[in-house]
Amino acid sequence: MSKYIWSDQDLAKLKQLILERDKIVIFPHTGPDGDALGSTLAWAGLLRSAHPGASVHVISPDPIESYLAWLPALDELVIFPLEEERSLQLIAEADLIFHLDHNQISRLRYPRLVEAATSAQAPRVLIDHHLYPEAGFDLTFSYADASATSELIHALALVLGWRSAITPDLATLLLTGIITDTGRFMYSHLSPELFVTTSDLLALGADYSHVIDRLSYHNPEVQIRLQGYVLDQKLELYPELRAACITLTQEELRRFGASKGDTEGLVNIPLTIEGIDCCCFIREDKSQIKLSFRSTGDFPVNRIASEGFGGGGHLNAAGAEHQGTIEEAKNIYLCQLRRFNDSTGSTCS
Repeated sequence: MSKYIWSDQDLAKLKQLILERDKIVIFPHTGPDGDALGSTLAWAGLLRSAHPGASVHVISPDPIESYLAWLPALDELVIFPLEEERSLQLIAEADLIFHLDHNQISRLRYPRLVEAATSAQAPRVLIDHHLYPEAGFDLTFSYADASATSELIHALALVLGWRSAITPDLATLLLTGIITDTGRFMYSHLSPELFVTTSDLLALGADYSHVIDRLSYHNPEVQIRLQGYVLDQKLELYPELRAACITLTQEELRRFGASKGDTEGLVNIPLTIEGIDCCCFIREDKSQIKLSFRSTGDFPVNRIASEGFGGGGHLNAAGAEHQGTIEEAKNIYLCQLRRFNDSTGSTCS
């Protein structure tokens, strides 16, 4: 039995929209991760099966990082920076638009892409698992208790009667989304239903061993050398706060010939240290500072992300952005940690 309370009216409207529309566009968020790609590509496959006459396109705001280059169906993606005019034309012509794994249209980042998605006349449907979904969608399927948007896509496929359309490739995509967003079943929202979903995806042909192999044992040399540098030179521990922090500049990434994809997983490593329950990875991007938060147990990094930076996420995994310097971002993070641990409730300035 599904843990989600689906509105029969919303489900009927969703199915009607899908079957009556011929030009469908699906968006993941910027810098798509395993869940963004797994959910969007699997949803596209399900829509093509349900409505074979429809044209279904997934438009990614960014190119795909190398650590996910093995995923099935990547050749179906339209990459916005590489095919900007085609992307804008597909959006303008769309008669149905899906936003998956992001709660705000602004998560598409690029001004022309955000403007095109915002001004499009097609009905918009949100399927997501982040807190505080933006208003204005024609249909919203948003459940913060879901471990991943890929879990929601599987649940929707079942309730819509599309289980038989989940091919081994689609099952592998959905399982990848769940594995990456749960940190290999280590973060929050590890409900009994999640493992029932995982079991069903395995029964449908998801290649678990291949997913784990690709995510674990095919790292480029530059990523391993970057990890060594980070652990030796850039890891800062704050035992009194049971916390850690890692910072990386654009210059350091260039020195190693690394991309942002090569930093995947860095934020999790300090959590293996005894006495460290929380870590923040602060990376200088081209136009802003990106922050990733991870924690163990009941340490709510989503509060740190939200109260300190206006970001958000889940209990043990969250993210945010900062317009300023790395040092400013680190100071805000440490101030929020002290505030969280301070029974007097002091404020950060």
